[in-house]
Amino acid sequence: MLCVSVLSAVTVCMSSFACKAYADNTGGDIYERIDGYLRSCAENAHIPALTAAIADSDKIVFANAYGDCESCDTPFVLGSVSKSFTAVCVMRLAEQGLIDLNDNISAYLPDTTDGDRITVRQLLNHTSGLGEHQTLENCHIINEQGVHHYANVNYSLLGKIIERVTGSAFDEYVTANVIEPLGLANTAASYQKSAENGLIDGNTDYWGFSVKSSPKYPVSDNAWITVPAGYISSSANDLARYLQMYLRGGEGIISRQSIDTMFYGDTVFVDGDVPYRYGYGWAAVSEPLPEPVLRHSGLVETGTSCVFIIPGKQLAVAVTANVNDYFVANEMMDSLGWGIILMLLGEEPEMISPDAYILEHIRIDLIMLAVFAAAIIPFFFIPAYKKRVGRKHCISAVISALIQNIALPALILLIVPVFFQTPLWVAKAFVPDVYITVLASSSLLFIGGAVRAVIIIEDIRHSRRPAERSNGHSQYRYR
Repeated sequence: MLCVSVLSAVTVCMSSFACKAYADNTGGDIYERIDGYLRSCAENAHIPALTAAIADSDKIVFANAYGDCESCDTPFVLGSVSKSFTAVCVMRLAEQGLIDLNDNISAYLPDTTDGDRITVRQLLNHTSGLGEHQTLENCHIINEQGVHHYANVNYSLLGKIIERVTGSAFDEYVTANVIEPLGLANTAASYQKSAENGLIDGNTDYWGFSVKSSPKYPVSDNAWITVPAGYISSSANDLARYLQMYLRGGEGIISRQSIDTMFYGDTVFVDGDVPYRYGYGWAAVSEPLPEPVLRHSGLVETGTSCVFIIPGKQLAVAVTANVNDYFVANEMMDSLGWGIILMLLGEEPEMISPDAYILEHIRIDLIMLAVFAAAIIPFFFIPAYKKRVGRKHCISAVISALIQNIALPALILLIVPVFFQTPLWVAKAFVPDVYITVLASSSLLFIGGAVRAVIIIEDIRHSRRPAERSNGHSQYRYR
């Protein structure tokens, strides 16, 4: 890990300035400070490639790339930032009278389970009651409706509604009605077009080691995250241009009234460490900020992104990164995005210390190592166990084996789905090192249990044979 950390630091220190741009006479000092902050954070968070852009309603006032990225025109997969594009499409169709937000979705998708109990509006702000890990294949109401339960399937369904009312594929509609009118040359809603645009490779973390991998686009409409929910790709410059559309009142894509509805008109309160109100593809955060900020973040298997709008200052911010490091770098990426906002609001950002990445990964790796050690260490004591079993009562040996090699591995397998409320197939995609540790540890414990079971059975057989021979000899003599 130390070698990788050193190499990563060297790589980030050699970051490219190919797209560095500051607007003239527009707060140059603050943008110089933001540039220094991002450079430091990208290095300390070990982010392989990072881009950031800031725009006002007239122009892009700041754009820069860090690490292994050629320019701010390089596209990244956006994750759930894609949802705002989908929401814009829905609002456009609502203005045209093709979609009624109050309609039950059964009016558009008659075969959807519980479609007569869910409205389009509820899909937009995640109050439909659908489950977080459901897909188009198995979605149905499992949560209280009217309460915010974030679920990708809400936006997968919106994508299908868009296709149904327009007669066009989702990627064709969003391209023709949002991407092309705004001149977003490096934005796409399909893998083929994203690849043609030069989509950057992603990275996934394994115990603190960043491993390069190609973006994993959904292969079917029944994927957990579909394109309308999370797989639009875009560059920092394009995202800044897209965000200007909101600052400029819609630019003919949608009306200002629709934008206000997306931001404020039909929001639902979400409690948490930082409470917010969720609208249509946007979250409005007020406290404890000096003034309200609109935000959405995105995460896929190989990258993260976040976008912000500060309505009071007419500024918008876009940040993209090509790494998914769920427990460490992703948290730092979130902090980094908020750091930019705090600086634009005249506050001091939270710095990422040079040793934070390594120390946090050591802590997490030690936990996973302890779980793996609990599974592997018993194998070293099998010879001693074999000798000891003969001297123990069989029932106690069986109970001990059951606890150590059935109950314990079962508990390990349940850690992710029960304690983190996340299915193992999601862990496999987004935290593969945790998935491998859990699977390997539980498998080793089950194998260890099988070995102990064989030892106990053999001991029982051996203990019976002398008695059988003794009984046989006695019968022979008394005849």
